[in-house]
Amino acid sequence: MEQKHSVNYELVASGEFILDAISVNHSYVTPPNTYIRYANEHHHDRIVCVTAGECSFDMFHDSPIIATAGDVVYIPYNIAYRTQWLGDTRGEVYSVNYIMKDRLSQQITICPEIHRFDACGSNLVRGIFRECFLIFSKENYAHALKCKYTFLKLLHTIICAENEQAHSKVGRAIRFIEANYLDEISIAELARMCNLGECMFRRCFKAETGISPLKYRNRYRIMRAYDMLVSESCSVARAMELTGFYDASYFNKTFKAFTGKSPSEIKKHKEG
Repeated sequence: MEQKHSVNYELVASGEFILDAISVNHSYVTPPNTYIRYANEHHHDRIVCVTAGECSFDMFHDSPIIATAGDVVYIPYNIAYRTQWLGDTRGEVYSVNYIMKDRLSQQITICPEIHRFDACGSNLVRGIFRECFLIFSKENYAHALKCKYTFLKLLHTIICAENEQAHSKVGRAIRFIEANYLDEISIAELARMCNLGECMFRRCFKAETGISPLKYRNRYRIMRAYDMLVSESCSVARAMELTGFYDASYFNKTFKAFTGKSPSEIKKHKEG
């Protein structure tokens, strides 16, 4: 789905708001698990991070937004929407529910419709969601204050990543690779969507990411496989298949090159 509405980054960056009624949830979901929420049924906005599986967010009047492992999605409180988990992989999701108000105590949203943050597929963001949940669930001294602090850190990380990508010469290509990492992608196609020649595109891509487009795609596939191994009941062979690798030797070599450990070591550590 093409995202038509822009996020009010200036509002978030300014810090001119009050946070209230924060709660954090973590759940595992068995597909299809359809959920419908009506407009104004709840009074909190929601930011979710899908850490396993694939979920569709549908506002009934447009094509759905599809979120896969690592994606972060914002949902304002005053809309009707439906979610449905896709495929046969068990889903896992963290969600932060909160109310944001301006200085006059009027409730505000940072975007009028559901929005997927395209630059946030990082282990850092997922780690902050997990941290927020752990703080909220302990309910020890000053946990509410620490939870707000951690959520503000999450917002800061998200808007900085989005801002950086918005000013990137190759940001569109990066988003395309991450959305189509299972497909064969040509350099010519990526360069064309960034309005760059192929040589200039390669130079700009490496300057911004530190690696070539092919290595970036492989690293992204490996990070997806890593998430499957640590977050799901997924075998090494199944993770390899789901991320588009068909040669076990090449998969193991590439996995270790990017993570420092073999897939079996990661799986064994998780089970141990």
